[in-house]
Amino acid sequence: MFLKKLFGFDRDYKYWQEKGDGLLKQERFADARDALGEAMGKMEAAGVADASLLAAVRDKYAEAGNRLGRLNLDEAGYALARGDREKAGEHLRMVMDLADDADLRKEAAELLAGMTDDATPEKTDSPHSCSGCSDTTRHTGDEGYETDDALHMEDRFDLYIHTLPCDLPERYRDLGEEFAQGCLMSLGGRGEEALGVFAGLSAAGENDIIAYETALIFYRKGDLAGCEKALRRSIEINGMNPLGYFSLVQLMGETGRIAEALPFLQLMINNELLPDQARLLLGEAHILLGDEESAMDCYSGVLSSKGYAQEAAMKLIPLLEKRGRREDAAYLAKKFKKGCC
Repeated sequence: MFLKKLFGFDRDYKYWQEKGDGLLKQERFADARDALGEAMGKMEAAGVADASLLAAVRDKYAEAGNRLGRLNLDEAGYALARGDREKAGEHLRMVMDLADDADLRKEAAELLAGMTDDATPEKTDSPHSCSGCSDTTRHTGDEGYETDDALHMEDRFDLYIHTLPCDLPERYRDLGEEFAQGCLMSLGGRGEEALGVFAGLSAAGENDIIAYETALIFYRKGDLAGCEKALRRSIEINGMNPLGYFSLVQLMGETGRIAEALPFLQLMINNELLPDQARLLLGEAHILLGDEESAMDCYSGVLSSKGYAQEAAMKLIPLLEKRGRREDAAYLAKKFKKGCC
């Protein structure tokens, strides 16, 4: 789905593989596991058949999980030493979720079993004690692990916005920590909480990015009308943010309104808002509407693009061959099929 694809900004598995490798070397194991998991998903979607490459990525994904598992096993030991059995249990269960290593899992399972067998001491509460007070900055995401502190949250948010175009990463950061927490809540499946955060921020003044993030939550909930309304509001607030246009175009395509999307794509081209990507999408829209000549014009307009020429050529070649223009098709095939852009 384009809304998901867009936020990754259509990066292929190689990008996420390299990102994961770098994060693993920096010992940012949670973020590395995220990136390598994304790489595996992209590889599956692309039909990558190189068994050795797949195994290498899986091994590093497992390594990141094992390193996280070891850290959580250590934390469980510290928690047991200070008598915090509840926190120790949380860390041990996370070892079971994260670790692939049999020895780590066995050690965690034995500790958990021992805690279950032991008599549980009576818990005494006082007005100044609360088991959750020391963890107010922690966030549990949909990947199955807790972030360690505010710095880790910042790293995850940076990974989330890293591939955005233009000045959007800076604009996202400028919206502050509360907004970043809302984004991570949304990613972690806590959409209603995130909506509350965004509504509170919007009360002080509407923002196109907040409207866009709100649209993503509505989409995940299946509320397509709410999603479209928020996307249109995002565009109204700031007509120079390409995210709203791209997502609205895809939403129109999904709801069978391809012709309605054409003016939005043309507007992006006219205003130089990621025009090459917009031309590619416009070409696809024309194909779906049965207008191959207009599609060819769109793809031809991308052949001089540094980043998208090869993709445009691969779409244009079969259209040329269909019209008997075999020499033109052969020229493009020779120039672009080996990635010589």
